[in-house]
Amino acid sequence: MRPHILVLGANGFVGSHFVHQALQLGWKVDGAKRPSGITSHFESIKNYYENLQNPEFSLLNSLKTKLSNFSDEGYVFDPDQNTLTGEFKWIDVDLNDTINIIEILQTPYDIVVNTAAMISFNISQDAIMIETNTQITQNIVNACLEAKISKLIHFSSIAALGRPENNEDITINDTWSDSEFNTPYALSKHLSEMEVWRGAHEGLNVLILNPGVILGYSKAKTSSTQVIDAANSANPFVPQGSNGFIFVEDLVARTLQLIEDPDNWQRRHLMVSHNISFQQMFKTINEVHQIKRTKLPLKQPVFGIVYTLLKLFQFFNLPLPLSTHLLKSTRKESRYDNRIGHTQSRKFA
Repeated sequence: MRPHILVLGANGFVGSHFVHQALQLGWKVDGAKRPSGITSHFESIKNYYENLQNPEFSLLNSLKTKLSNFSDEGYVFDPDQNTLTGEFKWIDVDLNDTINIIEILQTPYDIVVNTAAMISFNISQDAIMIETNTQITQNIVNACLEAKISKLIHFSSIAALGRPENNEDITINDTWSDSEFNTPYALSKHLSEMEVWRGAHEGLNVLILNPGVILGYSKAKTSSTQVIDAANSANPFVPQGSNGFIFVEDLVARTLQLIEDPDNWQRRHLMVSHNISFQQMFKTINEVHQIKRTKLPLKQPVFGIVYTLLKLFQFFNLPLPLSTHLLKSTRKESRYDNRIGHTQSRKFA
């Protein structure tokens, strides 16, 4: 029997891709959004899956091909499986209201999928983001326990693993440690994940995904568009550090594969397919988009000047292209040694 699932944040980046791949499998999917949430982004991703010959897909496919030399694992998304055969409907839900979530969960869903989160690198939003992401995850976990939902999939982030001061590889078994390289977003994802772990200890069957920086098709402003825009911009500098990346369609396809095996539940899974420097990533994006850019590594003393300018902008509450937290984190050589398809999961204690 095909699963009946609820996807929270279904009109967002990961949520939209998850919905459409689940529909390709013939699943019955209810997509939850805020009452005021718009669906134009969702519709554009639907068109993307229904027409994989469009220019955007061609560019992303070219980028994926060029980055394959830096991939730790083969890609898992099958572009030929592009027929939407499942059933879908929208549901409005207020994730700040546990009672409202419980009412929605009176439908006996086989799986609840949480892709909802606030993302902001505006320092004035830091406290709100940390509180919001922690609170809505707490509400979702509590509602699932109250409604006796058996399975919850939670999309976290590699940011929740923290970034230790040393340059050792980061693994799924690493525990959070305070570091100057952790952003407020990272803290919000760590605290949110702790709520899911609590749910696991209280009887909820959970599966946590820790994806790297997510690349892929999107009409809205996402991590993917921010990376591509930064690479193609006239800004003459490139961060010195490196990070883990994954394409969104592979993240979702891999997650759908993990669901099938009971041994994958009660674990968190590291989802990184590329460990690559920002310099190499920017260079590859430029090649794909046929844009000539000469970018210099953002070293001292220029880094110090840029950092000071950002601090001044923050002090006077002026609009910023990025925060000092994010700028500092891009100096870090972050490498993730557990690869998709290898020993990439950590079982809950």
